[in-house]
Amino acid sequence: MKFNYKLQRLCGAYYGCPTGEGGSNVIYDSTGNSLISAVTNRIQVLNLQSHTVRALPIEARSNIRFLALSKDDSLLIAVDVLNYALLISFHRGIVLHRFKFSQRVRHMAFSPASSSYLAVTHGKHVQVWCTPRMQKELTPLVLHRTYTGLGDDVTCLAWSPDESFLAAGSRDCSIRIWTLHSTLNYEPVTLAGHKKPIVGLYLLASGDRVHTCYSVSEDGALVTWECEYNDDESIQVEDMDTTDDYDAVGFFTGGNASAPVESTVTSSYTHAEHLVKGTWKVKNRHYFNQDNAIVSTVSYSERGQIMAVGFSSGLFGLYEMPSAANLHTLSIGSNQLIRASALNHSGEWLALACPKSQQLLVWEWRSETYVLKQRGHAYGMRCMAYSPDGVILCTGGEDGKIKLWNATSGFCYVTLEQNHTAPVTAVAFAKASVVLSASLDGTVRAHDLHRYRTFRTLTTPTPVQFLSLAIDPSGEIVTAGSTDPFHIYAWNLQTGKLLDVFTGHAGPVCSMAFQPSGGVLVSASWDGTVKLWDLYKKNVATENLQHTADVVCVASRPDGKEICSGTTGGMLCIWDVETGRLKYEIDGRRDISGGRKMNDRMTADNNAAGRYFTSVCYSADGSFILAGGNSKYVCIYELSQQILLKKFQVTFNRSLDGVLDEVRSVLYFCRWYAVTIGKRIVMMMNFP
Repeated sequence: MKFNYKLQRLCGAYYGCPTGEGGSNVIYDSTGNSLISAVTNRIQVLNLQSHTVRALPIEARSNIRFLALSKDDSLLIAVDVLNYALLISFHRGIVLHRFKFSQRVRHMAFSPASSSYLAVTHGKHVQVWCTPRMQKELTPLVLHRTYTGLGDDVTCLAWSPDESFLAAGSRDCSIRIWTLHSTLNYEPVTLAGHKKPIVGLYLLASGDRVHTCYSVSEDGALVTWECEYNDDESIQVEDMDTTDDYDAVGFFTGGNASAPVESTVTSSYTHAEHLVKGTWKVKNRHYFNQDNAIVSTVSYSERGQIMAVGFSSGLFGLYEMPSAANLHTLSIGSNQLIRASALNHSGEWLALACPKSQQLLVWEWRSETYVLKQRGHAYGMRCMAYSPDGVILCTGGEDGKIKLWNATSGFCYVTLEQNHTAPVTAVAFAKASVVLSASLDGTVRAHDLHRYRTFRTLTTPTPVQFLSLAIDPSGEIVTAGSTDPFHIYAWNLQTGKLLDVFTGHAGPVCSMAFQPSGGVLVSASWDGTVKLWDLYKKNVATENLQHTADVVCVASRPDGKEICSGTTGGMLCIWDVETGRLKYEIDGRRDISGGRKMNDRMTADNNAAGRYFTSVCYSADGSFILAGGNSKYVCIYELSQQILLKKFQVTFNRSLDGVLDEVRSVLYFCRWYAVTIGKRIVMMMNFP
């Protein structure tokens, strides 16, 4: 058995996080055929031509807030919600450098001409960093300059095409324009024409001059700024900024440095030099009027002259520039906040992302067809099962939906239409083309994977809530365990007839499994027992295996000679089926323990309460056990020696509570209160 497992792909969501909050931007690569999206603290690359997905083998410290890709696709920068950044080699998928910004980062942008500079919003300021070149350097990033002058946090950035100056939009409703290098007789310009914070900002040039600036605010106001030039005045640049010698300043010490860049502009003057005698004026105004909705995202394609605007109500519109003529106005769902949007270079494909439903779609607006449409479970995933051939992955969610995923490509190719009205608690494959699902709505449904429809709905005489599901190897008998009453129901799948009801458990039947030979059903219950039932002889348990704690999971060895059960005490019990004797007992409390929550009063090593295995599985040869549960770890045990061989940590995402083993005491924000007791004053401390 191999133990060097690595992450291959993520199934279940392609944008956002399970809580439905936050969400980063989405970006295209230089070809426009691949879309880069962040899922919690991981990054996925979706190829829109081959319809495959690749998960980068890196992991940020917490949920990712913003992504930026260089022009040549060599460098990718990801910043999380805690302002920690990763400098990544995009093609190789390795981390080159890790660093932290001291202020909140809302937007980043590489310089468009050579990607030699990186502009980052740093609170109310804008920092420009010199990016690493294709040679060995002491510091990957060197601070070039910090630009100030805005009264509130910067929300968006825009570079001139020749990267000689940049503009920034702020929450103070103003726009400020700086030159990259010091330019003689130029003073930074502030443009004020909005009443709400700026959402999007774009600079357009023709020849060697920037002539137009588009700015969009949250209230839907689109302002077109025009720059008028006076050609009679001379333009000069300070000599200090044209020299090739510069002093590199360390990343952590701060300072100024100018990196020599190979010029890609053929004109004698740069865009910044022409701005010295330029005057910005408002040329036109347009309003994207949507009732009770604000603009949440804006994207623009200069080549296609198309602007896409997304609203907080789920509406999005496409507008032809510069006339702002409406091409399309559609909705992707009621009250679905569109957090991110992106247009490829040609302006043909529009990508939209919604964090609430974890929906990511790519729409080709000319043909009005979907290039990609992926949507995760609304309230998280609860159960999953592999098909017998390992090609299909079936998942059931808290939203009552059943989704089928291609295990090779990683895409969800169908969501079954007839959904459950309550969370799905268990799914199982009867054959390669039939999948069954049990739900708390009291039904077990059989779905045909050829026609993608439900062909059988199994119910009970009295309404119950199902918690577990099992199918015999022949695929003819379906059993489901209920929460109250504590019964097991058996049906014939072909006729849909209820065959028998098995009683004997004193608690909810939480897990079931058939013996590979068929005919013998193993059931586990919260009453602390595991029972073996012979379905073809009588409805009385042939074996009753008693445990010292509640049983939450059970699995049968491939040869049917052993069964493994997991309890709430963190124990794994191995039983001999023929004799009913306990062979081995593995204490996994120390192995699965780890991770201290914010409100825990004990350390992770001493807090093993509530840490137990909720799912167990045998290896193909039956000599290893794979177990996971209420922890960040998945453990592999060798049965003959009862030892832990390998322990994997599923995630390192610090946005999830309980990932860290040690919590800094400064995170416990306590409050002191003075209480008078008689003649004494007692100081009392209150924890959140």
